Amino acid sequence: PWMRSLFLLPAQLLGGIVAAALVSCMFPGPMDVYQTRLSAGTSIAQGLFIEMFLTALLVFVILMLAAEKHQATFIAPVGIGLALFVAELA
Repeated sequence: PWMRSLFLLPAQLLGGIVAAALVSCMFPGPMDVYQTRLSAGTSIAQGLFIEMFLTALLVFVILMLAAEKHQATFIAPVGIGLALFVAELA
């Protein structure tokens, strides 16, 4: 595990940097337009709770659909995608 993490961590960092560079090339100009903000009636504590709840929901769906080996595991990406879609809508 230690040797694998020595290769995995730099690969993840490099992948994030490359992805950020690609987004910067696709959308030139200032990036202040793409800021995520809470709605006017939502406090910071409520926003934090919503984020924690939806992240827990997504992790639960992944664990129940993808980590558990079953005959219906082939359809797991559909359920994970729907859970991610619902989390992004909120």
